[in-house]
This record gives sequence, structure tokens and C-alpha cells, in this order.
Amino acid sequence: MKKIIIILSSVIIVLGAVLFGGYLYTTHPSEEYGLKNFSFKVPDGFECIDHTVDHSFTYKFFGETIFIRDLDMNCDLETAKNYVYRISEDTKFEKLEGYPYDGYYCTAKPVFWSEDDEKSVQIGYILGTDTNYFDIYCDCTPLKAKIIKPIIAKIAKTAKYTSDFRLADKPDVYDCEYLSVYTGSKYYCRECDETYAVPPDHILSLEENYANTDNPAKIVFPALEIKVYDNGKSPVELADDVYNGFLETEESVKDIRPDGFYDEVTREQRDMFGLKCELVHSMDKNYCFDYYYFSNGKYTYYINVKYTKNADEADIKEMLDGITIKNK
Repeated sequence: MKKIIIILSSVIIVLGAVLFGGYLYTTHPSEEYGLKNFSFKVPDGFECIDHTVDHSFTYKFFGETIFIRDLDMNCDLETAKNYVYRISEDTKFEKLEGYPYDGYYCTAKPVFWSEDDEKSVQIGYILGTDTNYFDIYCDCTPLKAKIIKPIIAKIAKTAKYTSDFRLADKPDVYDCEYLSVYTGSKYYCRECDETYAVPPDHILSLEENYANTDNPAKIVFPALEIKVYDNGKSPVELADDVYNGFLETEESVKDIRPDGFYDEVTREQRDMFGLKCELVHSMDKNYCFDYYYFSNGKYTYYINVKYTKNADEADIKEMLDGITIKNK
């Protein structure tokens, strides 16, 4: 009898070790991945099913889809969490403690949730620093949420900020051979992080936004974009193409939308930056878009500003006044 008990005990111990090993395999973060601004680890039991270079990973685990995103934003954490989860319903936030960066645990109803949908819970963690955030979330049933939550919590704790960018070290001026852009501490001008299937026809591409806003309305707008070309493009022809494109769009929708998309579309010349610019201006009920084209030596410049009507005009003036075109 004693021998049987010993044998059963041994079997139970071995079985427990196997089950514990399997649990660690599927739930303990051990395999490292990298995004633009963060590295992180996931369990070996996670199956990677999609990947966008620098920006996101998608995994399958326990029959559910786990999303991980690198969010390069221009706002503080409080504003970021509300913006990222703005279209979810019944959102609740719980401030994180014991994590490598400030952050929140979030619960909500999934974006496309309906009464018939079993996946009635969205759980996620958002944390980060210097306007860059690591976001992991999953839509699942309440029962599975109890299992998945501690696992994605472990993953969030492995997040490590790998970027050299520090908001406190942001320069007040972007300077290159073609132009300089004074931003002060309020705005941030940087080269666009773009991937092209074919080589681009511009030699410089910049974007400027608020550096670190606490106003959700200032995350996307105002925005300024600059491109420089050395391919002999004509500012007049470029502006004409944009203007005619607007007119063609209005003509194509007049049967179904008699008032058109735009409240106003104009084409003019204006002196800007000490040069003669071709300007196309368009405006709808909420937003304005201005397109400037001009030549400076052998280079053609394109500046596009996007802003909320009756709200961002002062910001846009500051942005444009901060641009100095260098003589060529």
C-alpha cells in the first residue's frame, strides 16, 4: 500500500511539473520583439499572425487576438489614453503601479460590440514616456478576460523604451541646407517616418505638430508639412493640378451632393517667405487646407497646412512665421 502511495505521489508530482511547465511556456514572456520605440517580450505560446514594421504586432493566444501597438504621439499620457480609447464605450481606467513607466489599465466594451456579441469586454494596458506609448489590448469574453489579463499585464511589464528621443532634449530649431524651422518648445518639426514602395520624388519631407499637448483637439490639427523637390517641378503647374482636382471633385458629386464637399476653394498668388508663392486654399465646414508652392533656385518647395477653422489660425501663423527659406 505504501508503495502504491509513493508511486501515485510521484505521478502527481511529475504531472504537476509538466502542467506547470506548460503553463510557463504559454504564459511567461520570454521571446523578445522590437517596435520603433519599444522592445517587449511575449510567451512562446503566442503565435504571431501579423506584423507592421516598427508599428504593431498581432498575436493569437487562447483563441483570441492580442494587439500590440507602438504609438508615436504628441500629447501627454492622460490625453493619449483618452484619445486612443475614445471610440470605446463604458471605458474605465486604473492607474498602474509597479510598471516601468506611467500608464493605465483600461476596460471597455469593444468598438463594434453588439448585444449578441460574446466578446463583450475590451482589456488593455497603455504606458510610456516622452509622448511615445506602448499599447496592448484584446477583445474577449468576460471569462477569458480573467485568464488573459494577468498575461498581458506581464507583457506590459517587459516593455522597454529603446528610442533616443527625449522631449526635454527636443531642439527649438530644425535646420538643414534648404531651410530652418523655428518651433520653440511648443511645436516639434521632424523628418517624416515614411516607407515607400518606389523611391520618392522629393529630397526632403518634414512634418510639424504640437510637441506635447494636453488638448485632444490639438493632436491631429494644426499640422504643417514641407517637401522639397529638385526635379524641376513648376509651382504654377503643381498648384493648378491641386486646384483643378478640387474642381473636378466638386463636379463629380454635384448630382448627389449639390452643395459639394467644400465651402470654398480659391487659387491665388501670395508673397511668403520673401518669395512669390502659388496658393490653393480649400475649406469645408470644419477644416481648412492651404497648399503653398514656390521655387528657390533649382528647388521647388511645397508647404501644406491643415487646421481647424476658427480655432487654429494663430497656431498656423506661428508655424509659418517660424520658417526661413535659405537662399540657393
